Amino acid sequence: MIYTLSVNILVAAVVFGLAGLLTLAFIAWTEAKNYALALRAMQRIVASSPREDFANSHTNSRNPNPDRLNSTT
Repeated sequence: MIYTLSVNILVAAVVFGLAGLLTLAFIAWTEAKNYALALRAMQRIVASSPREDFANSHTNSRNPNPDRLNSTT
């Protein structure tokens, strides 16, 4: 009687453990897929925005004298 109870407990632990792992894998797959879709959407947004050339950004500045911080003095 004790032996069959322990075997039943062992079988139940294996079955529920596998079911838990399968559920966890499904949730992780869904979240990874959603993350990849969001990352692709963010990359499309960044790629479509105009970029400023930071190496020559002082030529686009409103400051007529880019070497001076205050143009009032």
